[in-house]
Amino acid sequence: MESIIVIVGFLGAGKTTLMKQLLHDYLDAGWKPFVILNDYENADLDSGAFRKILGPEFTRALSGSCVCCSGINELRVQVNAIPERERGITFIEANGTSDAVTLMEFLGVGIKGNFLPPVQISVVDAKNWQKRGAHNELEANQVQVSSLIVLNHTEGLSTDRINRVQSDIKSLNPSAQVKIWDKLQSMELAELRASENQA
Repeated sequence: MESIIVIVGFLGAGKTTLMKQLLHDYLDAGWKPFVILNDYENADLDSGAFRKILGPEFTRALSGSCVCCSGINELRVQVNAIPERERGITFIEANGTSDAVTLMEFLGVGIKGNFLPPVQISVVDAKNWQKRGAHNELEANQVQVSSLIVLNHTEGLSTDRINRVQSDIKSLNPSAQVKIWDKLQSMELAELRASENQA
């Protein structure tokens, strides 16, 4: 069965950079990735880099709606249209303001039986974690139902700051793995299972 890996994270956290790294790593290991990219305005533009890596037949762009609400049905249609492949894996990059809890509640409903339940990864900008004012709640929500949280932008941060961010995340989602970016092992993602943490 094929894994679906949903990558969420606030604007500038590093989702696209992580996606590119994962695609190269999985291709090099003999996998056949498929990518769906969601963005309000720039999905077609941003997906160009992924098309160069995978080819257009393994890349889809969803523009103009958010996959956590008005675009969820379109996303589900796109997922169900993905061709079955030996050693297939699907990556979905959600836009930076996605309600990740709602997305995970609805994405797994109505997808074909050859897919495993979707797994979510949150990319967290450790430097700016919970420094976004009115958007702090949205940022916190994005880690609540994730199976893995990847800490990015840790360069130059004190150990106390990194520990504080990790502690905050663990209080929101005790069951999630938390890894600093350079400790991430890409091949482990295919073994992740959906979080049972309640939002």
